[in-house]
Amino acid sequence: MKLICSQAYMKQERLIEDNQQYTVETEEYLYLYTDKIVTPKRSFTMQQVWDVTKKHLSSHYTFLYLHTIEGVLTFIVKSSPDHFISNYRKVKEKI
Repeated sequence: MKLICSQAYMKQERLIEDNQQYTVETEEYLYLYTDKIVTPKRSFTMQQVWDVTKKHLSSHYTFLYLHTIEGVLTFIVKSSPDHFISNYRKVKEKI
């Protein structure tokens, strides 16, 4: 289990205090290992991940899609996920 790369993504949470709505953004990471992908709440073996794709949302944000046996997980990323996706595909080819 060797760490190959990581991908930062934004987690957005809406809070209401004193009848005011706030949006709090925190940065979290996806980790790609030789045998699995780890999110802060879940871990998927490479056999449980079917694909990793992206779709540009705007000039600043991109959706990163993690296609798994449990469904599609969506992550909002600010930096390009191309490095993460290409490394995933290289690992997947070896399996």
